[in-house]
Amino acid sequence: MKKIILSGAILAGLIIGCRQLPTQPDNSIIEPMLPAVAFDYAHINSPYGKLSLYYEDSTLIDSKKATIGRVLFYDKALSHNNSTSCASCHIQANGFADVTAFSVGFNGQPTKRNSLSISNLFDVRKTGYFWDTRESKIEEMVFKPIEDHIEMGFENISLITEKISNLPYYKKLFKDCYGDELITQERMRESLGQFLFSIVNANSKFDRGQKNNFADFTTNEKNGMNLFVENGCSECHFIHTSFSPAGAERDKMANIGLDVSDKDKGKEHQYRIPDLRNVANTAPYMHDGRFTTLNQVVNHYGFNVQPNPYLSEELKNKKPNIPPSNYAGTNNSDIANFLKTLNDDFTTVNERYSNPFKN
Repeated sequence: MKKIILSGAILAGLIIGCRQLPTQPDNSIIEPMLPAVAFDYAHINSPYGKLSLYYEDSTLIDSKKATIGRVLFYDKALSHNNSTSCASCHIQANGFADVTAFSVGFNGQPTKRNSLSISNLFDVRKTGYFWDTRESKIEEMVFKPIEDHIEMGFENISLITEKISNLPYYKKLFKDCYGDELITQERMRESLGQFLFSIVNANSKFDRGQKNNFADFTTNEKNGMNLFVENGCSECHFIHTSFSPAGAERDKMANIGLDVSDKDKGKEHQYRIPDLRNVANTAPYMHDGRFTTLNQVVNHYGFNVQPNPYLSEELKNKKPNIPPSNYAGTNNSDIANFLKTLNDDFTTVNERYSNPFKN
């Protein structure tokens, strides 16, 4: 039998290849710009007064942890080749959704589904995260895109702390927050989760309307709001949230008849019902990004629901009783105009949620 002898150089090369070592960024050209005192991520001002913001376990958001989470969220070092961050697919100005039907991953490949908005996550924590709700804990969810072979490419996730620990700006952040410079997956997961749970939309025209009996609403917006309720839209899309632990009631999945036969079967042919706050900023719509305007979405519910065998009961039961005129012409535009009142400029422009890497 012939012996196979590997030289030290070859063996080392094989080991490195198996570890899939990530590309280390150039420390000299990246540095997050952060305020001397951390933003107060635990509270926001709103028409309802000063709101306290809570984490998945119903404890108040920790501002120092959320600060680390903000940096991690925007740091392209979390991708294998330093090309992609979480924010690449979840853009602040677009309600933390993407502007394309399918996002582009670290190596240029498209994702399989449209990027969901990631605001108001406290209200959907009971349902689960992603379109198919496959993750039930935020600290599990936040690493899935990082590990994904299309999205960020960090398949050997055990190397993530080694790479991040080599970036000097994290040492001070972790010491200020945790009392030492130790960077662990657990701390990274928690910090990312804390930042995401701080992104809460509560400063829209609709929120102001709930406090002043919608005095600032136009006639068209009021008509659209009434149609939204009359047509049963509010049975699936809860827009009257209390922004508190007691108000996290949304736990619905649905099949809305996009196709007669599902190409993408989701979770048992159903998908998570998305949050509608900032919906005018989060186009394109649906899990496959097929609709580019709110009018197209409204038109689907009025005229194009397909008789899918898994169609949700709400649509089976309600649709025959709703006159087509409720979805047509001016009414279609009125519903779309009402949905635009759910826009919250606070989250889409505020520095506390913005990219800290300015250079």
